[in-house]
Amino acid sequence: MDPLEADSPARLSDAMLKFVLEHAASSETAARLGQLTAWGRPTINTPHYIAPTSRGVIPHLSHDNLQKHTRISAVYVPLEDFIEKSHENAPIYTTPTQEGETPLRRYIGLPTQCLSIFGPRRVPSITPPAHNTNSSIAISTSVGFRFLELEQYNNALKRLKADISISLADVIQRENASVKRVERSADRTHAWLRDSVEGGATQNSLPFFASLPPLEPQTLSLYLGDLLDVYKEQISGLCLYSPSTLAGLPDDLRQLPTLCLSDPTTPQALLAGVHAGVDMMTVPFVTQSSEHGIALSFSFPGSKNQSDKPLGSDLWSTAHATDLSPLSPDCKCYTCRRHHRAYVHHLLQANEMLAWTLLQIHNYTIIDSFFDSIRESIKQGTFVADIDAFCRAHEPELPKQTGQGPRVRGYQTKSVGGGEMRKNPKAYGKLDDQMQKLAEAESGVATPDGDANQIEEHGLAKKIE
Repeated sequence: MDPLEADSPARLSDAMLKFVLEHAASSETAARLGQLTAWGRPTINTPHYIAPTSRGVIPHLSHDNLQKHTRISAVYVPLEDFIEKSHENAPIYTTPTQEGETPLRRYIGLPTQCLSIFGPRRVPSITPPAHNTNSSIAISTSVGFRFLELEQYNNALKRLKADISISLADVIQRENASVKRVERSADRTHAWLRDSVEGGATQNSLPFFASLPPLEPQTLSLYLGDLLDVYKEQISGLCLYSPSTLAGLPDDLRQLPTLCLSDPTTPQALLAGVHAGVDMMTVPFVTQSSEHGIALSFSFPGSKNQSDKPLGSDLWSTAHATDLSPLSPDCKCYTCRRHHRAYVHHLLQANEMLAWTLLQIHNYTIIDSFFDSIRESIKQGTFVADIDAFCRAHEPELPKQTGQGPRVRGYQTKSVGGGEMRKNPKAYGKLDDQMQKLAEAESGVATPDGDANQIEEHGLAKKIE
């Protein structure tokens, strides 16, 4: 099939980012095939996934393992991971760079194979106690909650120079928001995009994606109109926070590449996003599954003769203690080729960090195969039927966590105040065994510090005349 060039409005620089539609959406589904190419990065076939990072790295994967044993091609990097009390003096801004390097890629050591996507908040994010203001959003740093001003964020975009930058959005993170709050979300996001463009955030010739908060189409109508009429030369794509936002987009905007920074909890939720027409979306449940000791094992569309097959296996279970089979029968990843379930089960029981590394390698391989099959299904025109087959063949939820994962970091969970349960089990006691030994040493029992008669009396030595 001949590729169809996206006939969207001209964007910042076709040389920096190019999106080509290879297979248009059908009448049954908005899913489509495309190719996203950023300057200096390998072409990404879409639909595809985005791996969320923590402090600039994919959890449990060193850069050498990332390059050797995975096919991860796009990562999401949030600003709130790097700024604490002082925004301007954050080390990420002062990292020396060499010719051809960008500060962001240099600071986190990101391999060249990976596309960097830069935004303000983590995925999934922690709901802060404070509300966004007309000029800032509330963020969670390693030293607590604070506000990120629009001007500070735009300065970060200019200085760090990610492959793709995302405009600031006033995303409502609480349920049952009032009508006024919903309208304010649309107005602020609209105003922030305007101020970013006028402030020069898009003048570094790097791709800039406009954020769309998850609101009803009629609420976003003015904003969407301006995206087409006023900002079409400044934006290279769209960033969503819910796949449902795509339903109300004008056809001209649908020609742009779309990213979705959401928190799908199952592969079924990923399929729903692809069905809605999302080109790339974050997959935080992969790392969560690895940390829970879950080895993903689903495939798309799955066997027609099977039903309610588990989406993964809980390797904390003692049922795997002597199981010498690979984590997934048909998987060709490094973990499945070199190790077996019993070994990973042992590593989990021993709280060895290698367990989560091996699981992470395996689980991202499963996601790669999953999206490969999705693209092939769209190409063959069987995507809708294959979704139905997948849902019939697999359980609707991932296995529940039964074991203790790695230690939870402070920026991963919100504190609720006094009296809350500890997020991590106590790693060290008060050295009770050593205190007991000290007490015994100070008792009447002879020790090497006693005299010769005491030592001989207790049979610890024999005195030679």
